[in-house]
Amino acid sequence: MRPTRRGFAVLAVAVAALLVSARFGQPGLTAVAGPLFVGVFAAAVQVRWGGAPTVERGRLRRGFPGETKPVEFRVDGSGIATVTDQLSEGLNGETTVRKSLPATVSYRVTYMGRGEQRVGPVDVTVTDAMELVTERYTVKSQTDVLVYPPVYRLGGTDAFARTFTPESEDRQSFDRLREYVSGDSLRDVHWKSSAKREDLLVKEFADSRSDRALLVAAEAREGHADEMAAAAATITMAALESGLAVELAVPNDAVEQGYGDTHRTRLLELLARADAGQTGRVDDADVVVTATGDGVTVSVDGRHRSFADVTASRDNPIAGEVNG
Repeated sequence: MRPTRRGFAVLAVAVAALLVSARFGQPGLTAVAGPLFVGVFAAAVQVRWGGAPTVERGRLRRGFPGETKPVEFRVDGSGIATVTDQLSEGLNGETTVRKSLPATVSYRVTYMGRGEQRVGPVDVTVTDAMELVTERYTVKSQTDVLVYPPVYRLGGTDAFARTFTPESEDRQSFDRLREYVSGDSLRDVHWKSSAKREDLLVKEFADSRSDRALLVAAEAREGHADEMAAAAATITMAALESGLAVELAVPNDAVEQGYGDTHRTRLLELLARADAGQTGRVDDADVVVTATGDGVTVSVDGRHRSFADVTASRDNPIAGEVNG
């Protein structure tokens, strides 16, 4: 606990009054100094009596670089406080507010970098109503948030992009005939068989997606893990949208083959935490992503292309369109 600038000024006036009173025999100045000392003492008691503030906060939603999310937490205590929420390097926001406690603090934070980011702890500087005395507390209230790598759109006219779009006729194979039910496409009606019956018959297909799997191996030299993660995220998300089962290997972990939104989230989580290094899976992979100081290279079936060449645009990530 220490006096504020105003508090120091009040104390200086009080001490000066006492000195002048003692030197020149002006007892009236003592009457001036006394209340000033009492005021500073009362302010100190008020701040100390209020005790250390407490902070209660919820969790932050995950997201992608460039997205902005609301942050809200409650600070319980007494007095007037300047509250500053600390942010890790990959987050950005105006986190300092001045409130009369208790209060709810809210601001917006922008995700700047991939990986495990942290919000908190909270610095709370409490002062009395007259702002004579202040005390600073650091409240160890924090929450972690995972920021995914950016996802870009593959170039639609590029031969590499078409690799991830399976031919519609190959997606399913004929399984059996069954009776038509409302909602079935008329394109699936087997007219020749239906002509022999009073009811329509439609063709039912067996899902052959398990035969259409893609193994992506992503590697990077030290200092280039972010570029690797962005390229691998772009490719794996495009592959999932094309109906492929995706398996992903990065230097520090791997995710087995799978489909759907849950699998999409697993892939993004892995890439958010991916480190630089080698996978040992390059020889088995269908797609190899390599990030070095010279850029990011994507290799498919012996073809090597720059990642920048196979994306439609690097200026506008499609993170908001990806269900993470």
